[in-house]
Amino acid sequence: MSSDNLRIIVVGGGFCGLTAAIECKLRGMHSILVEAYSGASSHGDLLDFTPNGGNVFESWANGRIGAALNASGVNAAKSLDYYNSQNEYLRSGPWPQTKFSKGVFAGHRGAMHEIIYNYAIEIGVEMQFNKRVVSYLDTDQERGVVLADGSKILGDVVLACDGPKSLAREQLLNLPESRVNSGYAIFRAFFEISDEIRQNPHLKELVDPEEDKTRFWVGRDLHGFIYTWNKGRDCAWVLTHLDDADIGESWSLPGNKEDVAKYLEKAGFPTTWSELLKVTPASRLTDYKLVWRQGACQAVEDAVTVAICLQKSGGDVELALQVFERIRFNRSHVIHQGSISTRDIYHKNDWTVDFVREHPNSLIMPFFSWIVCHDAIKNAEDNFDHLAADVKCGKQGTIQELALPAGSNYDAMSIENAGSAEDGLVGLGAIGSV
Repeated sequence: MSSDNLRIIVVGGGFCGLTAAIECKLRGMHSILVEAYSGASSHGDLLDFTPNGGNVFESWANGRIGAALNASGVNAAKSLDYYNSQNEYLRSGPWPQTKFSKGVFAGHRGAMHEIIYNYAIEIGVEMQFNKRVVSYLDTDQERGVVLADGSKILGDVVLACDGPKSLAREQLLNLPESRVNSGYAIFRAFFEISDEIRQNPHLKELVDPEEDKTRFWVGRDLHGFIYTWNKGRDCAWVLTHLDDADIGESWSLPGNKEDVAKYLEKAGFPTTWSELLKVTPASRLTDYKLVWRQGACQAVEDAVTVAICLQKSGGDVELALQVFERIRFNRSHVIHQGSISTRDIYHKNDWTVDFVREHPNSLIMPFFSWIVCHDAIKNAEDNFDHLAADVKCGKQGTIQELALPAGSNYDAMSIENAGSAEDGLVGLGAIGSV
Protein backbone atom coordinates (compact mmCIF):
# COMPACT_ATOMS: atom_id res chain seq x y z
CA MET A 1 0.00 0.00 0.00
CA SER A 2 1.39 3.40 -0.92
CA SER A 3 0.98 6.47 1.22
CA ASP A 4 -1.27 7.95 -1.49
CA ASN A 5 -4.05 5.60 -0.42
CA LEU A 6 -3.86 6.29 3.31
CA ARG A 7 -6.99 7.50 5.10
CA ILE A 8 -5.85 9.90 7.81
CA ILE A 9 -8.33 10.63 10.60
CA VAL A 10 -7.42 13.81 12.46
CA VAL A 11 -9.23 14.43 15.74
CA GLY A 12 -9.28 18.08 16.75
CA GLY A 13 -9.62 21.16 14.58
CA GLY A 14 -7.12 23.47 16.25
CA PHE A 15 -3.93 24.65 14.57
CA CYS A 16 -2.25 21.27 14.98
CA GLY A 17 -5.19 19.32 13.60
CA LEU A 18 -5.82 21.67 10.70
CA THR A 19 -2.14 21.74 9.76
CA ALA A 20 -1.87 17.95 9.92
CA ALA A 21 -4.99 17.50 7.78
CA ILE A 22 -3.80 20.07 5.23
CA GLU A 23 -0.26 18.69 4.99
CA CYS A 24 -1.50 15.11 4.58
CA LYS A 25 -3.95 16.23 1.88
CA LEU A 26 -1.26 18.19 0.04
CA ARG A 27 0.94 15.08 0.11
CA GLY A 28 -1.69 12.93 -1.60
CA MET A 29 -3.45 11.33 1.36
CA HIS A 30 -7.15 11.45 2.20
CA SER A 31 -7.60 13.63 5.30
CA ILE A 32 -10.71 13.41 7.47
CA LEU A 33 -10.88 16.04 10.20
CA VAL A 34 -13.25 15.30 13.10
CA GLU A 35 -14.20 18.17 15.41
CA ALA A 36 -16.83 18.55 18.14
CA TYR A 37 -17.43 22.21 17.33
CA SER A 38 -19.59 23.41 14.46
CA GLY A 39 -16.92 25.10 12.35
CA ALA A 40 -14.03 27.53 12.47
CA SER A 41 -13.28 28.77 15.96
CA SER A 42 -13.75 32.51 16.46
CA HIS A 43 -12.75 32.43 20.11
CA GLY A 44 -9.36 33.20 21.60
CA ASP A 45 -7.23 36.24 22.07
CA LEU A 46 -3.57 36.58 21.14
CA LEU A 47 -1.39 34.09 19.32
CA ASP A 48 1.94 34.29 17.57
CA PHE A 49 3.98 32.24 15.15
CA THR A 50 7.69 32.59 14.50
CA PRO A 51 9.32 31.22 11.31
CA ASN A 52 9.73 27.66 12.61
CA GLY A 53 5.93 27.41 12.51
CA GLY A 54 4.97 30.29 10.25
CA ASN A 55 7.05 29.16 7.30
CA VAL A 56 4.85 26.08 7.00
CA PHE A 57 1.90 28.39 6.34
CA GLU A 58 4.04 30.40 3.92
CA SER A 59 4.59 27.25 1.86
CA TRP A 60 0.88 26.93 1.10
CA ALA A 61 -0.83 28.32 -2.02
CA ASN A 62 2.30 30.12 -3.28
CA GLY A 63 2.41 32.35 -0.20
CA ARG A 64 -1.23 33.41 -0.32
CA ILE A 65 -2.07 31.97 3.12
CA GLY A 66 0.94 33.64 4.71
CA ALA A 67 -0.06 36.97 3.17
CA ALA A 68 -3.58 36.63 4.55
CA LEU A 69 -2.31 35.77 8.03
CA ASN A 70 0.03 38.75 7.96
CA ALA A 71 -2.73 41.12 6.88
CA SER A 72 -4.97 39.95 9.73
CA GLY A 73 -2.61 40.78 12.58
CA VAL A 74 0.29 42.87 13.82
CA ASN A 75 2.14 44.01 10.70
CA ALA A 76 3.05 47.64 11.32
CA ALA A 77 5.09 47.43 14.53
CA LYS A 78 8.64 48.71 14.65
CA SER A 79 9.85 47.45 18.02
CA LEU A 80 8.97 45.66 21.22
CA ASP A 81 9.47 48.11 24.09
CA TYR A 82 10.35 46.89 27.60
CA TYR A 83 9.35 48.56 30.88
CA ASN A 84 9.60 47.62 34.53
CA SER A 85 6.72 47.69 37.00
CA GLN A 86 7.48 51.34 37.79
CA ASN A 87 6.95 52.11 34.11
CA GLU A 88 10.62 52.95 33.61
CA TYR A 89 11.78 52.36 30.06
CA LEU A 90 14.41 49.62 29.98
CA ARG A 91 15.17 48.84 26.34
CA SER A 92 13.68 48.09 22.94
CA GLY A 93 14.09 45.05 20.77
CA PRO A 94 13.32 44.74 17.08
CA TRP A 95 9.88 43.54 16.12
CA PRO A 96 10.45 40.16 14.42
CA GLN A 97 9.11 41.28 11.06
CA THR A 98 12.04 43.69 10.89
CA LYS A 99 14.40 40.68 11.03
CA PHE A 100 12.46 38.12 8.98
CA SER A 101 10.77 38.77 5.67
CA LYS A 102 8.33 35.90 6.12
CA GLY A 103 6.90 33.46 8.62
CA VAL A 104 6.13 35.83 11.52
CA PHE A 105 2.49 36.27 12.47
CA ALA A 106 0.84 37.73 15.56
CA GLY A 107 -2.78 38.60 16.07
CA HIS A 108 -6.22 37.36 16.99
CA ARG A 109 -6.36 33.58 17.25
CA GLY A 110 -9.86 33.38 15.80
CA ALA A 111 -8.99 35.40 12.71
CA MET A 112 -5.92 33.29 11.96
CA HIS A 113 -7.78 30.05 12.62
CA GLU A 114 -10.49 31.01 10.12
CA ILE A 115 -7.91 31.65 7.38
CA ILE A 116 -6.37 28.20 7.82
CA TYR A 117 -9.77 26.54 8.18
CA ASN A 118 -10.93 28.06 4.89
CA TYR A 119 -7.79 26.82 3.15
CA ALA A 120 -8.43 23.29 4.41
CA ILE A 121 -11.90 23.40 2.86
CA GLU A 122 -10.51 24.88 -0.36
CA ILE A 123 -8.09 22.00 -0.96
CA GLY A 124 -10.66 19.34 -0.16
CA VAL A 125 -9.99 18.18 3.39
CA GLU A 126 -13.05 16.18 4.45
CA MET A 127 -14.59 18.04 7.40
CA GLN A 128 -16.71 16.22 9.97
CA PHE A 129 -17.96 18.91 12.37
CA ASN A 130 -20.39 18.54 15.27
CA LYS A 131 -18.90 15.08 15.75
CA ARG A 132 -17.78 14.25 19.29
CA VAL A 133 -15.34 11.36 19.62
CA VAL A 134 -16.11 9.10 22.59
CA SER A 135 -13.62 6.29 22.00
CA TYR A 136 -10.74 5.20 19.82
CA LEU A 137 -10.37 1.97 17.86
CA ASP A 138 -6.88 0.51 17.60
CA THR A 139 -7.04 -3.17 16.69
CA ASP A 140 -5.82 -5.33 13.83
CA GLN A 141 -9.32 -5.15 12.37
CA GLU A 142 -10.25 -1.51 12.94
CA ARG A 143 -8.45 1.79 13.34
CA GLY A 144 -10.60 4.83 13.83
CA VAL A 145 -12.98 6.55 16.19
CA VAL A 146 -16.43 5.99 17.64
CA LEU A 147 -18.70 9.03 17.75
CA ALA A 148 -21.27 10.01 20.36
CA ASP A 149 -24.09 8.75 18.14
CA GLY A 150 -22.49 5.31 17.96
CA SER A 151 -21.27 5.59 14.39
CA LYS A 152 -17.68 4.91 13.39
CA ILE A 153 -15.16 6.64 11.17
CA LEU A 154 -12.45 4.21 10.07
CA GLY A 155 -9.09 4.79 8.47
CA ASP A 156 -5.48 3.70 8.44
CA VAL A 157 -4.23 5.97 11.19
CA VAL A 158 -5.68 8.38 13.73
CA LEU A 159 -3.84 11.58 14.65
CA ALA A 160 -5.16 12.74 18.01
CA CYS A 161 -4.74 16.52 18.03
CA ASP A 162 -7.21 16.91 20.87
CA GLY A 163 -5.26 19.16 23.20
CA PRO A 164 -4.45 18.95 26.92
CA LYS A 165 -7.69 17.17 27.83
CA SER A 166 -6.82 14.32 25.50
CA LEU A 167 -9.21 11.39 25.39
CA ALA A 168 -6.74 9.51 23.22
CA ARG A 169 -3.95 9.88 25.77
CA GLU A 170 -6.22 8.48 28.45
CA GLN A 171 -7.72 5.60 26.45
CA LEU A 172 -4.77 4.44 24.37
CA LEU A 173 -1.83 5.19 26.64
CA ASN A 174 -3.66 4.77 29.95
CA LEU A 175 -2.37 8.16 31.01
CA PRO A 176 -4.93 10.15 33.02
CA GLU A 177 -5.24 13.83 32.31
CA SER A 178 -2.52 15.61 34.25
CA ARG A 179 -3.77 18.65 36.08
CA VAL A 180 -0.59 19.54 37.89
CA ASN A 181 -0.50 23.28 38.36
CA SER A 182 2.60 24.84 36.81
CA GLY A 183 2.56 27.55 39.47
CA TYR A 184 1.60 30.22 36.96
CA ALA A 185 -1.33 31.11 34.74
CA ILE A 186 -2.13 33.80 32.19
CA PHE A 187 -4.91 36.36 32.18
CA ARG A 188 -5.74 37.01 28.52
CA ALA A 189 -8.07 39.39 26.69
CA PHE A 190 -8.86 40.58 23.18
CA PHE A 191 -11.32 43.31 22.21
CA GLU A 192 -11.94 46.12 19.78
CA ILE A 193 -10.64 49.54 20.77
CA SER A 194 -13.37 52.00 21.67
CA ASP A 195 -13.45 55.79 21.60
CA GLU A 196 -13.22 55.63 25.39
CA ILE A 197 -9.79 54.05 25.08
CA ARG A 198 -8.66 56.50 22.40
CA GLN A 199 -9.57 59.43 24.64
CA ASN A 200 -8.11 58.01 27.86
CA PRO A 201 -4.93 59.99 28.65
CA HIS A 202 -3.25 56.86 30.04
CA LEU A 203 -4.05 54.74 27.00
CA LYS A 204 -4.18 56.96 23.95
CA GLU A 205 -0.43 56.63 23.30
CA LEU A 206 -1.02 52.92 22.71
CA VAL A 207 -3.42 53.67 19.86
CA ASP A 208 -1.81 54.77 16.61
CA PRO A 209 -3.49 54.32 13.21
CA GLU A 210 -0.08 54.41 11.54
CA GLU A 211 1.90 52.06 13.80
CA ASP A 212 1.07 48.90 15.74
CA LYS A 213 2.20 49.12 19.37
CA THR A 214 3.85 46.21 21.18
CA ARG A 215 4.96 46.67 24.79
CA PHE A 216 6.15 44.46 27.61
CA TRP A 217 6.22 45.07 31.39
CA VAL A 218 8.01 42.94 33.97
CA GLY A 219 7.95 42.88 37.77
CA ARG A 220 8.24 40.45 40.64
CA ASP A 221 6.14 37.37 39.85
CA LEU A 222 4.31 39.18 37.06
CA HIS A 223 4.93 40.09 33.43
CA GLY A 224 2.64 41.12 30.62
CA PHE A 225 2.25 42.33 27.05
CA ILE A 226 -0.08 44.88 25.50
CA TYR A 227 -0.52 44.86 21.73
CA THR A 228 -2.61 47.15 19.55
CA TRP A 229 -2.93 46.71 15.78
CA ASN A 230 -5.22 46.95 12.77
CA LYS A 231 -4.73 50.71 12.49
CA GLY A 232 -5.47 51.16 16.17
CA ARG A 233 -8.71 49.18 16.14
CA ASP A 234 -7.76 45.94 17.93
CA CYS A 235 -6.20 45.38 21.35
CA ALA A 236 -5.01 42.31 23.23
CA TRP A 237 -3.13 41.85 26.45
CA VAL A 238 -1.73 38.91 28.39
CA LEU A 239 -0.51 38.86 31.98
CA THR A 240 1.44 35.91 33.41
CA HIS A 241 0.90 35.62 37.16
CA LEU A 242 1.48 33.34 40.12
CA ASP A 243 -1.29 30.79 40.49
CA ASP A 244 -1.75 28.12 43.14
CA ALA A 245 -5.39 27.28 42.53
CA ASP A 246 -6.43 23.72 41.76
CA ILE A 247 -7.10 23.04 38.10
CA GLY A 248 -10.73 22.06 37.79
CA GLU A 249 -12.67 20.85 34.80
CA SER A 250 -11.07 23.24 32.35
CA TRP A 251 -7.65 24.65 31.56
CA SER A 252 -9.34 27.88 30.49
CA LEU A 253 -11.71 29.73 32.81
CA PRO A 254 -13.52 33.07 32.76
CA GLY A 255 -11.26 35.70 34.25
CA ASN A 256 -12.18 37.94 37.17
CA LYS A 257 -11.23 41.60 36.84
CA GLU A 258 -10.94 41.97 40.62
CA ASP A 259 -8.34 39.19 40.66
CA VAL A 260 -6.35 40.89 37.91
CA ALA A 261 -6.46 44.18 39.81
CA LYS A 262 -5.01 42.52 42.91
CA TYR A 263 -2.06 41.14 40.99
CA LEU A 264 -1.41 44.49 39.33
CA GLU A 265 -1.55 46.31 42.65
CA LYS A 266 0.72 43.84 44.41
CA ALA A 267 3.35 44.09 41.68
CA GLY A 268 3.05 47.88 41.51
CA PHE A 269 2.22 47.88 37.82
CA PRO A 270 1.59 51.31 36.26
CA THR A 271 -1.69 53.10 35.66
CA THR A 272 -1.63 52.03 32.02
CA TRP A 273 -2.53 48.53 33.14
CA SER A 274 -5.21 49.43 35.65
CA GLU A 275 -6.87 51.75 33.15
CA LEU A 276 -6.75 49.12 30.42
CA LEU A 277 -8.31 46.61 32.80
CA LYS A 278 -11.19 49.01 33.47
CA VAL A 279 -12.12 49.21 29.79
CA THR A 280 -11.62 45.50 29.10
CA PRO A 281 -15.02 43.83 28.60
CA ALA A 282 -15.45 41.31 31.42
CA SER A 283 -16.78 38.76 28.94
CA ARG A 284 -13.50 38.86 26.99
CA LEU A 285 -11.23 38.05 29.94
CA THR A 286 -9.85 34.52 30.35
CA ASP A 287 -7.72 32.88 33.04
CA TYR A 288 -5.64 30.33 31.17
CA LYS A 289 -3.80 27.64 33.13
CA LEU A 290 -1.36 26.40 30.51
CA VAL A 291 1.95 28.25 30.41
CA TRP A 292 4.22 26.42 27.98
CA ARG A 293 6.62 27.93 25.51
CA GLN A 294 6.12 27.87 21.74
CA GLY A 295 2.89 25.86 21.98
CA ALA A 296 1.41 26.88 18.62
CA CYS A 297 4.68 26.64 16.70
CA GLN A 298 5.53 23.26 18.19
CA ALA A 299 2.06 22.03 17.24
CA VAL A 300 2.69 23.07 13.64
CA GLU A 301 6.12 21.42 13.67
CA ASP A 302 4.49 18.23 14.98
CA ALA A 303 1.81 18.34 12.30
CA VAL A 304 4.05 18.80 9.28
CA THR A 305 6.54 16.25 10.60
CA VAL A 306 3.97 13.48 11.02
CA ALA A 307 2.59 14.21 7.53
CA ILE A 308 6.06 13.82 6.01
CA CYS A 309 6.67 10.61 7.94
CA LEU A 310 3.39 9.16 6.69
CA GLN A 311 4.21 10.20 3.14
CA LYS A 312 7.65 8.60 3.23
CA SER A 313 6.57 5.43 5.02
CA GLY A 314 5.22 3.65 1.95
CA GLY A 315 1.99 2.95 3.78
CA ASP A 316 3.65 1.56 6.93
CA VAL A 317 1.89 3.78 9.45
CA GLU A 318 3.48 2.13 12.49
CA LEU A 319 6.92 2.89 11.11
CA ALA A 320 5.85 6.46 10.33
CA LEU A 321 4.66 7.10 13.87
CA GLN A 322 7.77 5.63 15.47
CA VAL A 323 10.03 7.77 13.31
CA PHE A 324 7.87 10.82 14.04
CA GLU A 325 8.37 10.27 17.77
CA ARG A 326 12.13 10.04 17.35
CA ILE A 327 12.26 13.24 15.32
CA ARG A 328 10.13 15.26 17.72
CA PHE A 329 10.54 13.99 21.28
CA ASN A 330 13.65 15.78 22.54
CA ARG A 331 13.10 19.06 20.70
CA SER A 332 9.49 19.44 21.76
CA HIS A 333 10.22 18.51 25.37
CA VAL A 334 13.15 20.89 25.79
CA ILE A 335 11.34 23.83 24.20
CA HIS A 336 8.17 23.40 26.24
CA GLN A 337 10.18 23.11 29.44
CA GLY A 338 12.01 26.32 28.55
CA SER A 339 9.04 28.27 29.88
CA ILE A 340 10.23 27.48 33.40
CA SER A 341 13.65 29.04 32.78
CA THR A 342 12.02 32.07 31.19
CA ARG A 343 9.64 32.70 34.08
CA ASP A 344 12.38 32.36 36.66
CA ILE A 345 14.52 34.93 34.87
CA TYR A 346 11.65 37.38 34.44
CA HIS A 347 10.09 37.06 37.86
CA LYS A 348 13.02 36.63 40.23
CA ASN A 349 15.06 39.71 39.34
CA ASP A 350 14.65 43.40 40.04
CA TRP A 351 14.58 45.03 36.64
CA THR A 352 16.05 48.45 37.20
CA VAL A 353 17.51 50.67 34.51
CA ASP A 354 20.99 50.12 35.94
CA PHE A 355 20.56 46.34 36.07
CA VAL A 356 19.55 46.15 32.40
CA ARG A 357 22.39 48.48 31.45
CA GLU A 358 24.81 46.15 33.25
CA HIS A 359 23.25 43.02 31.70
CA PRO A 360 22.09 44.24 28.28
CA ASN A 361 21.18 40.80 26.95
CA SER A 362 19.36 39.60 30.04
CA LEU A 363 15.91 40.99 29.31
CA ILE A 364 15.04 39.32 26.05
CA MET A 365 12.50 37.01 24.54
CA PRO A 366 14.35 33.66 24.48
CA PHE A 367 13.76 32.88 20.84
CA PHE A 368 17.15 31.55 19.91
CA SER A 369 18.04 30.78 16.33
CA TRP A 370 18.00 27.02 16.98
CA ILE A 371 14.30 27.44 17.84
CA VAL A 372 12.87 30.01 15.46
CA CYS A 373 15.04 29.25 12.43
CA HIS A 374 14.37 25.53 12.57
CA ASP A 375 13.08 24.04 9.31
CA ALA A 376 10.76 21.22 10.39
CA ILE A 377 10.10 20.13 6.80
CA LYS A 378 13.79 19.74 5.92
CA ASN A 379 14.53 18.16 9.28
CA ALA A 380 11.93 15.45 8.75
CA GLU A 381 12.94 14.78 5.16
CA ASP A 382 16.65 14.62 6.03
CA ASN A 383 16.27 12.29 9.00
CA PHE A 384 13.45 9.93 8.08
CA ASP A 385 15.51 7.27 6.30
CA HIS A 386 18.19 6.70 8.94
CA LEU A 387 15.68 6.78 11.80
CA ALA A 388 13.46 4.33 9.90
CA ALA A 389 16.49 2.06 9.58
CA ASP A 390 17.02 2.30 13.35
CA VAL A 391 13.42 1.26 13.93
CA LYS A 392 13.57 -1.64 11.48
CA CYS A 393 16.78 -3.06 12.93
CA GLY A 394 15.46 -2.80 16.48
CA LYS A 395 18.04 -0.35 17.79
CA GLN A 396 17.82 -0.31 21.58
CA GLY A 397 17.75 2.61 23.99
CA THR A 398 15.48 5.04 25.77
CA ILE A 399 13.40 7.42 23.69
CA GLN A 400 15.76 10.22 24.73
CA GLU A 401 18.69 8.21 23.35
CA LEU A 402 16.92 7.10 20.17
CA ALA A 403 15.45 10.50 19.30
CA LEU A 404 17.24 13.33 17.53
CA PRO A 405 18.96 15.86 19.82
CA ALA A 406 16.85 18.86 20.80
CA GLY A 407 19.22 21.23 19.03
CA SER A 408 20.41 23.20 22.05
CA ASN A 409 19.15 24.34 25.46
CA TYR A 410 18.17 27.40 27.49
CA ASP A 411 21.42 27.80 29.44
CA ALA A 412 21.94 31.23 27.88
CA MET A 413 18.84 32.46 29.72
CA SER A 414 20.81 32.70 32.97
CA ILE A 415 21.98 36.17 33.95
CA GLU A 416 25.54 34.84 34.13
CA ASN A 417 25.43 33.64 30.53
CA ALA A 418 23.20 36.31 29.03
CA GLY A 419 26.12 38.31 27.70
CA SER A 420 27.26 35.37 25.60
CA ALA A 421 23.85 34.71 24.08
CA GLU A 422 23.84 37.49 21.54
CA ASP A 423 25.10 35.53 18.55
CA GLY A 424 22.49 32.82 18.89
CA LEU A 425 19.63 35.11 19.83
CA VAL A 426 17.12 36.48 17.38
CA GLY A 427 15.57 38.82 19.95
CA LEU A 428 11.89 38.47 19.17
CA GLY A 429 8.71 39.28 20.99
CA ALA A 430 6.51 36.48 22.25
CA ILE A 431 2.84 36.43 23.06
CA GLY A 432 1.04 33.18 23.32
CA SER A 433 3.66 31.19 25.16
CA VAL A 434 5.28 33.22 27.88
